[in-house]
Amino acid sequence: MRKILKDIWGFIKKVSVPDVIFVIIILVFIIIPNTKFDKKQYELVEKRPLAKMPKLIVDGKINKEFGKQFENFYNDRFRKRSVCIDKNLIIKGFINGRMENYLEIEGQDSWLFFKGDNSVANYQNKVLFSDLELMRIKHNLDVLNNWCNKNNIKLIVIIPPDKNRIYGEYFPRHIKKVNPKSRVQLLKEYLDKYSDISVIYPIEQMYARKKLDNEPLYYYTDTHWTPVGAYVAYNEVIKQMKQSYPYIRGVDCNRLNSKRMTFEDRFKRYGDGANNLKIKDYDFKYLFYEDNKNYHPNKYNLKIGIIGDSFSGELSHWLGMSFNTEFYWYNEKIELFDNFSMKLWEDKVLSYNPDFLVVEFVERFAYKLLDLYKD
Repeated sequence: MRKILKDIWGFIKKVSVPDVIFVIIILVFIIIPNTKFDKKQYELVEKRPLAKMPKLIVDGKINKEFGKQFENFYNDRFRKRSVCIDKNLIIKGFINGRMENYLEIEGQDSWLFFKGDNSVANYQNKVLFSDLELMRIKHNLDVLNNWCNKNNIKLIVIIPPDKNRIYGEYFPRHIKKVNPKSRVQLLKEYLDKYSDISVIYPIEQMYARKKLDNEPLYYYTDTHWTPVGAYVAYNEVIKQMKQSYPYIRGVDCNRLNSKRMTFEDRFKRYGDGANNLKIKDYDFKYLFYEDNKNYHPNKYNLKIGIIGDSFSGELSHWLGMSFNTEFYWYNEKIELFDNFSMKLWEDKVLSYNPDFLVVEFVERFAYKLLDLYKD
């Protein structure tokens, strides 16, 4: 051992100090990522399961996919993975003259847009539903609708548009669309033609509302819609409900008290985009609504069950002014969202016995309609 150390020291003395420092730095960068692997099973931010350590021998045979599977495992779990990705994209953002990381990108006029969940490709209309997938979604919705009818429940399906769909003029200009129509637009056209189920995709209504004034329908620093944006969708839900109960009247937001507050003042946190980019929220004050003691909206003796992602929160607030919305099930929980299936929800829905079941997936999650019922 003494001889080995002596030989190493002799070698070090023969090379320059900068060379030694360079070699040490390289070794540090190689060793550190391998000192600890992430043991968690699910990536909360990216909303996906992490790759598992593959087996070399499968069913008594050598796993020919071991190399590729191990690469996926390593890429998912090496130490400081998220830091490396974050720093790399920050450098790219600096070079490109805008803030950006793997979750968020800054657009025109400081608008922030979510990049996760394949949002950029969805904006570009790169990934469309195949004919077979359109047929499967129709089949799934028909099965769900028949189940609802059997249990005296009216089904309403709503797909809130992504923020970049409504405010595409502020999306980074170098990101171009490759197809004129989105997969949700094509899905709605298909269902309108071949199904009795009318999916609410309030994109045209939002464009129309957007022209009235400068009140944002989505937050500048967050991916979600504002109370004004959710109110547009709420009115479309009310229209569909009126087909079964013509006497229903929606809440008139103009008769409610309103108050302007920043996102931070209202929610006691920064917007998702601001948090993702580690910046403070903007000082813009949005319009929020409050009860008015001189205005009492009609409250109907109807129960609404809601299965939805985080966009359902603001929508359920409006629906709660008109109906009983005691049961709002948030399906982005790990164990439910990744393996979503209506079979997981049927008993819960029946235990509440709603008059209406609202199923909501924001546009970038529209592919979940393929999983309503799994074989």
